[in-house]
Amino acid sequence: MHPVIFQLGSFRLPAYGLMVALGYLAAILYLTRSAGKAQLRKDDLADLIFYPVLAGILGAKLFYAVTYWDQFGPDFAARAAAVLRTFQYGFVFYGGLIFGGAAFFLVCRRKGVQPLRAADLFAPALALGHAFGRVGCFLAGCCHGSPTSCPVSVVFTDPASEVNPLYLGVPLHPTQLYESAGNLLIFWLLHRALARRYRPGAVLALYAALYSALRFSVEFLRGDDRGAMHLGLSPAQLISAAVFAAAAALFYRLRRQA
Repeated sequence: MHPVIFQLGSFRLPAYGLMVALGYLAAILYLTRSAGKAQLRKDDLADLIFYPVLAGILGAKLFYAVTYWDQFGPDFAARAAAVLRTFQYGFVFYGGLIFGGAAFFLVCRRKGVQPLRAADLFAPALALGHAFGRVGCFLAGCCHGSPTSCPVSVVFTDPASEVNPLYLGVPLHPTQLYESAGNLLIFWLLHRALARRYRPGAVLALYAALYSALRFSVEFLRGDDRGAMHLGLSPAQLISAAVFAAAAALFYRLRRQA
């Protein structure tokens, strides 16, 4: 669609990077306004944002590199160079979630912050930021859908976009917008849930269950390379199933404790 917002000389403003930055900004603004609900100090909040974001970026890139490693070149040197050369795009959300989540809980332990209570606050912000990021995917053409004849479709025509060249000019499912809208709905539900009195961890479990179900469903409509399939499911769907099971287990544990 519009993979580059504008170009001035050698400077290019990519649509994906811009939307991801806006997503981080929206999430941070939400967190700073809601930090009191989790009784977080400003210094603790800053660390809980900075280190998980850094770990999340590295984890998302690592998962992307592992998933598509064989496609980057004939040998290790060529593949590593390709990963570094294209660092500005090509990320796997679940990789960022896993690495960022691990860093989040480590920072909580170091700061003496109750991790589940803090995670409940961060869950809506994560869904909000993700919604912006998927709009960036739509503008860049990555994470695109499969061909469709349904009225809800989009046609990519820019050769500079990340869409499969075979699908240029072909009506596709706007899977990026499906997921963006789903994340906005999840954000609204989680925000409403924070206003209620639940045990710490309930909002986090709700986010994990809702997003994993959303991602599992949207994957069936994706038309880009999804990685090696197992049991007829993509790697993202297998991870979604595991995340949903973990969320169900957390719900069960919280219910027994209530």
